[in-house]
Amino acid sequence: MKKYINRNYFWSTLFVEKLLNFGVQHVCISPGSRNTPLTLAFANNKKFKKYIHIDERASGFFALGIAKKIQNPVVIVTTSGTAVAELYPAIIEAYNQRISLIICSADRPAYLRNTGANQTINQENIFQNHIRYFYDFGLPSLEKNDLTNFCAKIDEGISTGIKINNGPIHFNFPFKKPLEPKTFSDEIIYSIRDFVKDNTNLNIEHNLISSQLIYVSNKIKGSQKVSIFCAWDNFEKEFYNELLNFSIKNNIPIFTDGTSELRFIKSQNENIIVNHSAFLQNFTDDAELILQFGNAPASQSVLRYLEDTKAKKILINKFGDLKDPSKSKPLVVENDPVQFLQFLKTQNFNPENKIDWLKKVIQLDKNSEFIKNSFLQKPKINLEPFWPNEFLKVIPNNSNLFISNSLPIRDFDYFASKKKSSIKVFTNRGASGIDGIISTASGIAAQSKENTFLIIGDLAFYHNISALSTLAEINISLKIILLNNNGGGIFNMLPVANEKNNFEEYFITSQNLDFQKIVKAFGVKYYNPKSWQSFQQNLNSELKSKNSCVIEIKTDAKKSVELRKKYWSEIEKFLNSPNDIKNLQSFHKH
Repeated sequence: MKKYINRNYFWSTLFVEKLLNFGVQHVCISPGSRNTPLTLAFANNKKFKKYIHIDERASGFFALGIAKKIQNPVVIVTTSGTAVAELYPAIIEAYNQRISLIICSADRPAYLRNTGANQTINQENIFQNHIRYFYDFGLPSLEKNDLTNFCAKIDEGISTGIKINNGPIHFNFPFKKPLEPKTFSDEIIYSIRDFVKDNTNLNIEHNLISSQLIYVSNKIKGSQKVSIFCAWDNFEKEFYNELLNFSIKNNIPIFTDGTSELRFIKSQNENIIVNHSAFLQNFTDDAELILQFGNAPASQSVLRYLEDTKAKKILINKFGDLKDPSKSKPLVVENDPVQFLQFLKTQNFNPENKIDWLKKVIQLDKNSEFIKNSFLQKPKINLEPFWPNEFLKVIPNNSNLFISNSLPIRDFDYFASKKKSSIKVFTNRGASGIDGIISTASGIAAQSKENTFLIIGDLAFYHNISALSTLAEINISLKIILLNNNGGGIFNMLPVANEKNNFEEYFITSQNLDFQKIVKAFGVKYYNPKSWQSFQQNLNSELKSKNSCVIEIKTDAKKSVELRKKYWSEIEKFLNSPNDIKNLQSFHKH
């Protein structure tokens, strides 16, 4: 039986059905004209959860947040032209974190490029340096061979992005008018179901190479001073359990980055080391072997240590990515970290030979913890180093915590102690930019039943301020802690701070914004506590609320820098002190 269709809408509807075959169910859409067929195909499908964003840049980061939380691809739909380019920052972050996004850009027909046609740019592989797969479908065709090829390219692209080489993929959809479903262009005798087949059973194994396996086992067995470095990655709870069990069984310390959830798991253990950013600054001893899981560390002192160490480094990750800025030619093992650890637990690595190294590292961690606690025993709400541990005292178990880039993540790395809890940590440490932070955290919150918190500085907040509209419109529950030091406070910690003539104007860039008025203009609740007691009262009053809020704390950037420098100085002074923690009891109380 013949039926009338619009071929653009027919293609778009077929595309949506193919996505459902892969279990994709979330889409972020920005309004536009040329993407009308795609937008309406998603709008008319009840199986998809739709999120509408006027700002394409915010839409990209929001989709990133959803994908990080649900560990499944999210679709992003835009119109043609500069709207497509707005997605690039989020795509870069997704690429570096290996988060699967499916970019669907509408386009004008190729023959309109370079003609001065409105809203027309060359979108051909526009994200080529940060994409795992690209395909331009060309103008829709209703020939059976073309429809079969259309479906095959969808299968190929999505299989690449979620199973073979995880990360963002890009499909470009050129459409010519008419664009609306009921403006018929053709008549056909077949249906979409004739082309939607289940081609999703591709299974990719990331197996250890036997020679690597033998080499790694022998290196661990033959080394007395073995260290594990663990930073953020797309790890699940099973990985942390396997890693901690391996550490305990074999007497190997785990140097835990501030981005890692290991600091905040319920099964805490003294093998989990958290103060290494402090004591590694002048550490004279060296490991023989370092096993690295996750991304490169956030701390500059740890990065310098990894650059200077003579230890053999082995990086283990699923895709064989070189996450090592030190350029020290480590061995990169391409294997699922859980599978890797499950193999290692079947081996005997002479743990009795490693106990002295473990004890030394644990004692250094305890000494550093004592000094840190002495520094932080009289917390002041306007000094940033106090914030990580004071906040950890009040955040509920089983919460999501997003830590913004720049100073917040560094202060968590420097000062956050271990806590027996179940806090899920999120960051954007792929490219470590300060844009899109609120949107990413909002995407996480949108998919969470548990409380979601964001700790963010004022410039990162300013960068992504349009995201506040999403919080109110979609009714997302995100609790934002805004640490406002009125500018780029991180530059106070860098050598450029000595450039007195140009420092304030070109680096600090104080905005002097009234965030209270801005936040309230978006319909979001605002607080500005002046004491820890008031902060806790404000936070507690919002925990059961399904709405978002911003709690702004005005901090003193210069005094915060002075406190950090005093802390580093005391750590250096006590680094070579006796190992017994009791010998530090005379330490000056600050």
